[in-house]
Amino acid sequence: MSVEYLGEKIFLQEIGAGGEVWVARGGYRNIYAMEIDNLGFSLPVWSNRERVVAFLQNARLLGPPYEPHAIPLDVFTNAWLSDKMKAIAELQINPDGKATRVLCLTTEEFTASQVPK
Repeated sequence: MSVEYLGEKIFLQEIGAGGEVWVARGGYRNIYAMEIDNLGFSLPVWSNRERVVAFLQNARLLGPPYEPHAIPLDVFTNAWLSDKMKAIAELQINPDGKATRVLCLTTEEFTASQVPK
């Protein structure tokens, strides 16, 4: 079993148990994300508030300060990821703000993981 698989499995278990996904939201209700060429955006998501706080302490972000913000899992999966205006192409799973590598899932992989088994 790879470290990436374990990281994905733990993340999915944590968001399933908590029923929410966490993002970093700015003072203007903007969400921290990174543009991926013409594909859309790469959205960092976390499984709990503490992980967002740690990221914000470690990352060197420009602009207004960001705060942890919870999104109900069903709203995130059914509304956010299907909203073409948001153009979310991939999700960065629990980035820590220090590592140069991060585990990513496409929106399709994430959505498929949320289907009840």
